[in-house]
This record gives sequence, C-alpha cells and structure tokens, in this order.
Amino acid sequence: MNKLDKVQKQIQEKLKNSKSPLILSHMRPDGDAIGSIVGLGMLLKKAGKSPCLVLEDGLPAKYRFLKGSELVVKKQTDTHDLTIVLDCSDQRRLGDSFSGISVDINIDHHITNENFGAINFVRPDYPATCAILAKFLPDWGFSHDLDSSSAFLMGIVTDTIGFRTSNVTPETLRQSALLMESGAALSDIYNQALVSQTYPTSLIWGFALSRLVRENGLIWTVITLDDRKKAKYIGRDDADLTNILSAIEGSDVSLVFNEQNSGKVKVSWRSNAPYDVSKIAQQFGGGGHPQASGAEFEGTLEEVENKVISKTKQYMEDLSSKGDQKNG
Repeated sequence: MNKLDKVQKQIQEKLKNSKSPLILSHMRPDGDAIGSIVGLGMLLKKAGKSPCLVLEDGLPAKYRFLKGSELVVKKQTDTHDLTIVLDCSDQRRLGDSFSGISVDINIDHHITNENFGAINFVRPDYPATCAILAKFLPDWGFSHDLDSSSAFLMGIVTDTIGFRTSNVTPETLRQSALLMESGAALSDIYNQALVSQTYPTSLIWGFALSRLVRENGLIWTVITLDDRKKAKYIGRDDADLTNILSAIEGSDVSLVFNEQNSGKVKVSWRSNAPYDVSKIAQQFGGGGHPQASGAEFEGTLEEVENKVISKTKQYMEDLSSKGDQKNG
C-alpha cells in the first residue's frame, strides 16, 4: 500500500467512526470552501452523523441558494469527536477561534499547504478541493446525491472561474459530468455563483474600479472599509473583484488590496503564466496557487500597497530579465 492509499484508508476510517464531526474552512470563504464543507456535511448528515459546519465569517449571501448552506454557522455549537479542515492552506486562515485547534484531517488542493493536520490529503493536481472530494468520497464509502453533487460542482465552477483556469483537465470535465448525472444543474449553479450579483456587490465594484491603476502589465485597486459601509456590503471578502481585474486585457498580474478591521489588509494576486504569484505571497507569509494567491498584512492601506507593489514589480522585472537573458 503506497502513502496516498494509506492516507485515504485513514480518512475513510475516521469518517466512518465519527459521530459528531466539526468541519471548517478559511476566512472570507469562496465557493470552493463553501461547496466543500456543505457537500461533505450533507453526506455525513445523510449517513446519520451530526456534523457542525463553521465559517468564522459566515456565509456570503450569494451562496445561500445552495441546499445545505443553512447548516453553516459562525461559531461551534456542539462538542465534536473529529476536526476536518477543507480548502485551507494554513491553520491561521481558519480565524482566531480555530487557529490553535487540533486538526485531525486536512484536505486541500493548494500547493502551499502547510500539512498542519494529523492526516493530510493535499492534491495540487486537482483544480478545487471540491474536485478532490467529488472524486474520492465514493471510495471512502459516501455516494453522491443531488445536494452533495450541487455543492461540489459549485465549488469546481467557482474555483475554475467557469472552467477557464489553466488547471482544468479532461478529468475535471469528466468529474463535473458525473456530478451533473447525479442531479447537479450546471446552468443554474453557473448563473447563481458566477453571473448573478447583489446590488451591494455592484457598488463595491464601482468604488474600487474608479481607483484602478495599470503600469507595465501590473494592474491594481483598493477596497476600503468606507466602501463597504457605503455599499452596505456585510462580507469581508473582495466581492470577486479579483476575477474582474484578471480579465482585463494587458494585465499580466493583478492585485486587490482589501482593507479589513483591526488595522489589517488582505491582498489577492492573480496572474497569467509564466508569473507564479504564490512566490510573492509566500514572502509575506501567504500562499495559494501559481496563478491565484493571497496574504494578510498588518498596517495601513498605503503602507501595504507600497510594500506589495514594490515587491510585485521587482518579481516581474526579475522574471522578465531572466527571460531576456535566456532568449539572448
């Protein structure tokens, strides 16, 4: 039995024997984080268990169409016998309430995952954590139904921006087709998760895009606390603005500076090959994927903006210089 098979066997046994699992994911949750915990939670509930699904920042309004999303709470309500963390590259991203918790199972697809669980199943070759769960849960004794299939397909669709990212493979499409055969409605999920937007989200976009700056293939903007207040936007995330910036013609690397409470700033990078922005994020204690990464900073917007833009420009110049030398 190889190492991956052994890890899968351990996960299968843990899930089978647990009666009250605690399922967690990262702050400012995206579609993959939400689809992961909801899909797994629904299958465990169907199996007669009592899962507790917790997101410290709660559930963004745009994902409340998903059946099972009503199970998500902001604080743990019951005792648990198993802790599962999904789609989270490091334990700090769980938030203050869970930064020191003992993690039994860590399932993720981020290449920068710190393997902080007692059991770690990290597969960067999959485009979403939902894709990992969709593939392997049947092997672990849990058959997909309509609710779990919808949750997992939603996570795949959002993390690949509608199957547009470079890590989408034929296997991704085959797995998505299997989820559709289990009842997941691709067109409805696509429209709800990627196309439809709330009025506060549109206002956030307007405020931030009015500050848009582009210099030599680098493009960036800022979301302030005042923007949130004026838009009545209750989340701490960037309202998917990163996807808007990364689609702008001529942007090799894009940045969103997202002001948080308590003197912090969340920074999100997006890039096109050959730029690997995870290398920049890791310099600041963050991480993610080569083309999509993030980090959180303490400091003012101006301080963080100056620091990050300087480092990002330097990285882009260094890579360009290496390319010129190679071609020369």
